Amino acid sequence: MCVLYPWHVSGLSRVGSLCSCIALALSLACGDDGNGAAGGSTSDVDASSSSTSATTPGTSTSSSDGSSGFADASTQGSNDTTPSGECILWEENDCGEGSKCMPYSIDDDGIPDEVQCCAAVENPALDGDPCQVFDYNGSCLDDCAPGSMCVLDNEDSMSGLCRSFCDPAGSDCDSDQTCKAFFELFAEVPNLPTCMDRCDPLQQDCSPSSWHCIPDSPTESGQSGFLCTPPPASPPNGMFEPCALANACEKGLVCVTDDRVPGCTFASCCTAFCDLTEGDSVCQDLHPDMECVDWMSPDPTWENVGACALPQQ
Repeated sequence: MCVLYPWHVSGLSRVGSLCSCIALALSLACGDDGNGAAGGSTSDVDASSSSTSATTPGTSTSSSDGSSGFADASTQGSNDTTPSGECILWEENDCGEGSKCMPYSIDDDGIPDEVQCCAAVENPALDGDPCQVFDYNGSCLDDCAPGSMCVLDNEDSMSGLCRSFCDPAGSDCDSDQTCKAFFELFAEVPNLPTCMDRCDPLQQDCSPSSWHCIPDSPTESGQSGFLCTPPPASPPNGMFEPCALANACEKGLVCVTDDRVPGCTFASCCTAFCDLTEGDSVCQDLHPDMECVDWMSPDPTWENVGACALPQQ
């Protein structure tokens, strides 16, 4: 999924609009990934943490007799897995028995072209369970229950975790989750609002542990919460290294604009989260000119969260 993240931590004077791709079972080319390579997988997100890819085994729905495990979709009248009809993602029964509402990519590029009723499996995996995507990334076919989709964290095995869709105007996620819309700034791409776990960026307490705690939807002065996302498909970038995706940095680091990271030669570079209650010493150990700058999250839970950055000029 992709969103533009204007990283601007507590007075970061210049806003950098970075194309960020979150791996919800999708992938999107977002230009240079900070390593000189074009494109980014959905396991890559703009501006924050990452680490090596992890495999989360999915639950196979193939039966012993070789059948696909997909039930007949009532909107199709057969076992055809071709998407059909329009629907609302967070309405579990919007497509009727045997099918479910899903984002669908016509091409094998993970970019959703439309939202359609697709065939569902019998005995599906539930929210938070390991899951499997079938056919190709973006096919709309997975083994998650209606009202949810498989968020990939390993594109080689096409496996991940089921995550529920949510109504952006409602509060239907669990209290420890946030309803995050992906692709919301792309006019021609359907929004995919999904319940994602909240997390502590200083503790990096996501489950599974391979997932990374990154900023949610930063405003011009940071001011975001934090959510768990899958690790990137490619090796993560370290301290002071270039980044263009939110989870392109190593776990515990965050991607901010180049004017706030010493020696940064890209539009944005990786720096560390820091605890404001510990002062500037941790940041100055990394570079003598950096300070622990307030992230200014609107949630008082994160009032001590900061990022190591150069002081505002």
